[in-house]
Amino acid sequence: MRKMILILTVLVLSTSCIDPDDGPVGAKIVVEGWIEDGGFPVVILTQSIPVTSSYQDVDSLGAYLIRWAKVTVSDGTDSVVLTGKYDPGYFPPYIYTTSRMRGESGKNYQLTVDYKTFHATATTSIPSRPPATQFRVAPCSDSDTLYQVLALFKDNPMEKNYYQFFTRVGTVQKQFSASYLGSIDDGILGDSSSVQVFRGHQFRTQDYTPYYHIDDSITVKFAQVDKDSYLFWDSYTKVLSLSGNLFLSSYMNIFTNIDGGYGYWCGYGAITRNIVIADSV
Repeated sequence: MRKMILILTVLVLSTSCIDPDDGPVGAKIVVEGWIEDGGFPVVILTQSIPVTSSYQDVDSLGAYLIRWAKVTVSDGTDSVVLTGKYDPGYFPPYIYTTSRMRGESGKNYQLTVDYKTFHATATTSIPSRPPATQFRVAPCSDSDTLYQVLALFKDNPMEKNYYQFFTRVGTVQKQFSASYLGSIDDGILGDSSSVQVFRGHQFRTQDYTPYYHIDDSITVKFAQVDKDSYLFWDSYTKVLSLSGNLFLSSYMNIFTNIDGGYGYWCGYGAITRNIVIADSV
C-alpha cells in the first residue's frame, strides 16, 4: 500500500452514496498527517479525486498532489510553519515537515492547512507509548513458505487504551502501511494479549497475503493512539477489507477528524521493531 494517500483520495469519495453519472464531485482537500512522540510532524496533501465513469490510471494521480499550501502545527505554546520538500521515501514523494518541533507525549497538536480556497483544521493528542512488547515469528500452520508475526504485551485494565499496528516491508520506503485488522480497542483484550501483526493491505497486488515470506525485512510500528485516530484507522482498514475492489462503492464511510476536508491528523506514542524472517524460524 505504498500509495496510501492516493488510495485515500479515492476512498473518501467512492465510499459516499454518489451516482457517478451525476458528474464530478467538487474537490476536497485530503490530509494524511501524523506526529510521534519524539518525532517531527509529517503531512501529505492531495485533492480528492472526482468519481466519474471515466477511467483514471492510478500512476497518473500525482496531479492531485498539493505542493504550495501553508501548513502550520501548534502545540498551544509554539507554532511552526512546515516546509514542503521532495522526499522519495513517500508516495507521492512530497511532504511537509519541520525539524523545529518534536512531538511530546501528553500534548495536543493543532494542524491548520490553507491552500487557495481550502481551509482545514484538526487536533490530535499524543498518548504515552504502548506497553513493553515482544515480537515473535512463527510459520503459518497451512503453509511451508509463509510466516506470521505475533505481538505479545500486557494491557493496563485500569486505563482505556487504543492501539494501532503499522508495517513496512523493505528498506527503501519510509512510509508505513496500516496493518490489516491492526486497529485495537483494548475492550477486546485480556490482561495478557497476543495479537497477529498482518502485512498492510497491498493496493493493486493480485497475490496479496497478510503474511510474510522468507528474507522479508519488516519494520513494525506499534502505537498507542487517541480515540479519533483509532476510529479513522479502524474504518479505513475495514473499508479495505470489505471492498474487493477499491473503486467499487461501500456503504461504510471513513471516519475523519479533519474539519474542512478528509483524511486524518494523528498523534502516536509509538515503538518500532525491525524483524527479518529467516530460514531458522
